[in-house]
Amino acid sequence: MLDKLFPVLFLVGLISPLAAIVSAIVLFVRHRARVEPERHVPVIAFILAVIVCGGVAGYFGIWFGIAEACSGPKAGNLCGLWGFFVTGPISFALAVVLVGLAVSSVQPAATHGGGNPD
Repeated sequence: MLDKLFPVLFLVGLISPLAAIVSAIVLFVRHRARVEPERHVPVIAFILAVIVCGGVAGYFGIWFGIAEACSGPKAGNLCGLWGFFVTGPISFALAVVLVGLAVSSVQPAATHGGGNPD
């Protein structure tokens, strides 16, 4: 079953990191446009969060893909490629998009409809 899905998922694995990085940039720009300047997430913090979360998720995706693809009795000598080309990039992309969504979900401060607070 995995060998029949490999070409399609290989293409998804190649495209997903690029699409995730673009979506994270778009979500961060959306965050910067909506939220007040004093409540912005710093660019450096966002980049570090994307790198750390993407790296950790990518590592575990590679590990999981290799473990699953190489666990069967008919696993070939190239079974580890499943982790490197499919599950690793897809899990990296998912983590990057989730970081972008988390930053984008910060709501602007509520403005009070009253007059002068003094």
